Amino acid sequence: MKGARSASTPRPQLQGPGVLHQRYVRRAPQPAVQPSSTPATASTGLLGSGHVVVAFIALLFVCQLALLVEALAPVRVVFRILSFGTSLALLVLVKGPRLKHPAMPFLLASAGLTALNFFHPGTNTPLAAAAQLSIQLAVFAPLFWASRLRIDTKMFGRVVLLLFLFNVASAALGILQVSFPGRFQPALSAMVESQGEGYVRSLQFETASGARVFRPMGLTDVPGGASTGAFYSVLLGGTFLLSRQGMSRKVLGAAGICIGLICLYLGQVRVAAVTLLVCMAAMGLVLTVSGRWVRLVTLAAVVGGFAVAAFGWAVAVGGDAVLARWSTLTASDPSQVYQSNRGRFLDETFDEVLPEFPLGAGLGRYGMANAYFGDNSDRASPPLWAEIQWTAWAYDGGWLGLVCYPLALLATLWWGFQVARRRDDSRGEFWLWGSLLFAYDLGALAQTFSYQFFMSQMGMEFWLLNAALFSAYWNRNRNAALHPHLR
Repeated sequence: MKGARSASTPRPQLQGPGVLHQRYVRRAPQPAVQPSSTPATASTGLLGSGHVVVAFIALLFVCQLALLVEALAPVRVVFRILSFGTSLALLVLVKGPRLKHPAMPFLLASAGLTALNFFHPGTNTPLAAAAQLSIQLAVFAPLFWASRLRIDTKMFGRVVLLLFLFNVASAALGILQVSFPGRFQPALSAMVESQGEGYVRSLQFETASGARVFRPMGLTDVPGGASTGAFYSVLLGGTFLLSRQGMSRKVLGAAGICIGLICLYLGQVRVAAVTLLVCMAAMGLVLTVSGRWVRLVTLAAVVGGFAVAAFGWAVAVGGDAVLARWSTLTASDPSQVYQSNRGRFLDETFDEVLPEFPLGAGLGRYGMANAYFGDNSDRASPPLWAEIQWTAWAYDGGWLGLVCYPLALLATLWWGFQVARRRDDSRGEFWLWGSLLFAYDLGALAQTFSYQFFMSQMGMEFWLLNAALFSAYWNRNRNAALHPHLR
């Protein structure tokens, strides 16, 4: 007779459908070593999570608000370079999978051209040249470090919401600055004041009540600066309006659109309005291509209705000056309006700058790098002026500089369009974020014809948003490809 089984020996449990009322589950074996074709897992902790993006955006806002505090005027340069320095530091500190965004090769080529201009005979001081190169690297660095972070759809939504709320606050403050003259007015930028009394007076207008006010500044120190917040309030508000995240987000988006349009009219910055029109047309295009007709009609009805109502409200507050300013867009050909303003700088870039500097003009000769670190005593290398981004690209890299960076923007636009036109990811609403990024990126490209967009914090926000969506999209696809037990 066989001996009894020891009480300490566990009895094997049968597995299978219907056996002991337990479900049979097939578990895929988990590999001990990650395949070499799969990027390494992102680092853990704060520097490996999407919270880095939120913290960085908060830093950008703090640096911008610090410029409005008169007590901090002696250290303004610190706040101007803090965000750029932080972006470069995160390029080294953030670890994780190195995702290859389609714009990266072109950006590296552009940076290489700029670095070669460090040795150009026309380069200003080494410090100014290093600052110029650092600014350009810091602006597009978020595309490299933010794409390494583990960002999901919810985190990306929080990033967009944070940007939206800040811009709505700036636009709302701009409306108050016109409605209640002198009560919410920040100190005027010292750079604007240095242009002379005539120039400062040209930035003012007379309201319907007879008061003379600056164009709304919002959360900036530049007259008309609130128009930037107004622009993004409408663009980002349109995304929340079309989202499925609940009625509260739709109402918030509609409110942002209304506030943004009123501030945009009061700001009287026509290029912002034209750019916004281009962005709305771009978003309408991707909605049409993807067959989302209901959302297209919703967006057109809300934005169009608010555009009419907001214009009436703005004229009632701003008076004849607002009406006269906006009537110039329809009084003549829009191309002539641009040509009489920023268009001449584009002509000078191709007619004068490029023939004189076909390979670049050297570094540290224009912009913030020259203003803070340059030495303009050498008459052989005088300071240069770049009003628009295309002129800056020509100074930094000549003809090749006008090819590499725009190609990076076109590659980014194409990727966003491909995401926007997909119909198989309605659960994550990546099509919606792709539509936003496509319109947002097209608007940024349009603004390069107006000012130095990619030499500013706005340029960093551009690459940050694109990197965040790229990371979220890649992580979603990576998780979908894994077996459920490995997610």
